[in-house]
Amino acid sequence: MPRLVWEVTLVGLRRLWHGKLELVLVFVVPVVFFTIFALIFTGGVGSGKTKRIKAAVENLDADPLAAMLIDRLVGDPSIRIVNARSDQATRDPYDRARDAILDGSAAVSLVVPEGWAESQPTSAPAKLFLLYDASDQVAPRLMASLVGRAAGEALAVRARARRVEARKTASDGTRAAPAPPLVAAPPAVESIDVLADGKSNPVVAMYAAGIAVMFLLFSATGSAGSLLEEEETQTLERLLASRVGMSHILVGKWLQLSIVGGLQIVVMFAWAQLVFGLDVLGRLGGFLMMTVVTVAAAGALALMLAAACRSRAQLNAVSVILVLTMSALGGSMVPRYLMSESMQEVGRVTFNAWAIDGYTKVFWRDLPIGSLWPELSVLAVSAAAMLLGARVLATRWEAV
Repeated sequence: MPRLVWEVTLVGLRRLWHGKLELVLVFVVPVVFFTIFALIFTGGVGSGKTKRIKAAVENLDADPLAAMLIDRLVGDPSIRIVNARSDQATRDPYDRARDAILDGSAAVSLVVPEGWAESQPTSAPAKLFLLYDASDQVAPRLMASLVGRAAGEALAVRARARRVEARKTASDGTRAAPAPPLVAAPPAVESIDVLADGKSNPVVAMYAAGIAVMFLLFSATGSAGSLLEEEETQTLERLLASRVGMSHILVGKWLQLSIVGGLQIVVMFAWAQLVFGLDVLGRLGGFLMMTVVTVAAAGALALMLAAACRSRAQLNAVSVILVLTMSALGGSMVPRYLMSESMQEVGRVTFNAWAIDGYTKVFWRDLPIGSLWPELSVLAVSAAAMLLGARVLATRWEAV
């Protein structure tokens, strides 16, 4: 009996050894995903380090104390100050601060109002204003803490300088004004969410888009496997022997995948509206445009994978690896604002990231349809290129 058990074990191990894709799934994929998530959180919330916050600053106070505050923020390794676009130089500073959040060039915007420094010793000190986007749940809280610390340090430095000046004046025999306290009170920072007004959930659009795109890819690649099944049953061969050409087959399959994928996304977002209050009907134009190019790209990718693989099992293994990798890097699994800047750039090679960014512009940032041209262009070009790739790979079936 032990010998029979050992023989069964050896047969299973030999089978695993000769199954290259199974070896990859068992030993390579876990390491790859560990590496991806380790890189995502390197320099972020999972590493004990702080990811640099992109912050815009509008300083309306000419007092040296305000300049000292800004200098401390510029020198903070946790913050990267971004400049306003040149075409907005003449606009109102508060509008510039808000627009930096809307167009995604900054995660937060700090406004130092005129007269802020002079009002600090009074009984009614002016506030600093921190504008932010609530869909990023990390940067606003961290920035508020850093601003409060920097402002408190700047006030303490000024208080020390005035005390030194007061002692020097007293030593000269001159009557001096009362010295300010050595430790300044923490300055008030008012945080303003510039995007959440009228929205029931600040992140539901991002999550709906991320999950919808990931499962769209899984369902599309699964359905595209029908090409390989038709090859195995010689149905494809009979179709090619008739008037139906390979181009007709691929375009028909692509349209079918796109229609089903479109319905899948519509169901997801309809549920998001009914249950979570996402205003889909109010932004129907942008939603439809993003959905059309997203399902077109997903269907084209699925067909290209099916044309490249030799069997349904191979397609299943390859699609799982690819879809999970794209979803991890593109923001379907982990919000991209948690990633380092380098990982965010890497994620842009996936159309998950472009689709999520487009849906976020529509449902969260309330940007006009014209602002969607980068996402629409990338996804449309990707769909065309991958559909062409599928056609080139499918020539192997015509040669049979």
